[in-house]
Amino acid sequence: MAVANFHVRSMASAVQIIVVDGPPDAEALARALLDELESRWSRFIETSDISRLNLAAGRPIHVAPTTVALLEKIADAYEITGGRFDPTVLPALVDAGYLTSIDDPVAHTSLPDSATFAPHRGFSFTHLLLDGGCCITLPEGMAIDAGGLGKGLAADLVVAELLGRGARGALVSVGGDLAAAGHPPESDGWRLDVEHPFCPTRVLARIMFSGGGVATSSTRIRRWSNNGEQHHLIDPTTGKPSQSDLVAVTVIGSCGWEAEAHATALLLGGSADFAPYTTANQIEAVATAIDGTTVATNALSDLVPKEVTTP
Repeated sequence: MAVANFHVRSMASAVQIIVVDGPPDAEALARALLDELESRWSRFIETSDISRLNLAAGRPIHVAPTTVALLEKIADAYEITGGRFDPTVLPALVDAGYLTSIDDPVAHTSLPDSATFAPHRGFSFTHLLLDGGCCITLPEGMAIDAGGLGKGLAADLVVAELLGRGARGALVSVGGDLAAAGHPPESDGWRLDVEHPFCPTRVLARIMFSGGGVATSSTRIRRWSNNGEQHHLIDPTTGKPSQSDLVAVTVIGSCGWEAEAHATALLLGGSADFAPYTTANQIEAVATAIDGTTVATNALSDLVPKEVTTP
């Protein structure tokens, strides 16, 4: 068995790619697809499909098939999370101060003056007025951002591409949002250490899974100062950075984009809703509160070392 392990950077995130018995050009294939998806989906690239949609102010825009797939998934995420994952919070995120890329301060988000966040406006694929192909109209005043879900979906697509090119197994992590499928390097599954949000050098949970997606949502990253310390997770009920008592949530799901959607929803819902939400959606998760205490679903509770439950 030949196992290749690559580390690159894309989507303003560290990317890890593990390929089992893959093609000789596996790294180049993964890089090329990641670069293409970033060029289509980044709100920091003015020529991307997402930026062109946001700037179109109600005019129809032709986009790539991968962007149509992204829009379908963010609409699905809005539905399965009851609106907690809301791609239309971008204007509120910009108002909070997250305007430029963390990798390139020259790269910034461009929005028309009409773009506003309206709580409870709702989002569905029918908003986009498809013509049956790739022509999409975003309602005037609405601006969207895939957020971490785009990274989870990118991981899903790169894994599928590598397997389609002959790899026996593949794992792709984009900023901690990952997908894995096929034959793992170890006989008992894909191994993942979840870092403690208050102490990145310590392990919060050691997870072994057969495949699917794992995603972490956290208020401990993507922070900046703008009339006080801010973070990137916007509560769609207020249009402001979340005040949830949870600071990090990791979810195991069927795929990367879905795990990310549920991780965001769980964090926004807070610790009081952790058990009801994970039970209702039949997902496994572990979460850390602002006081350092940790809660986990039954399948993961034994994997959390007791000594790391406080910051």
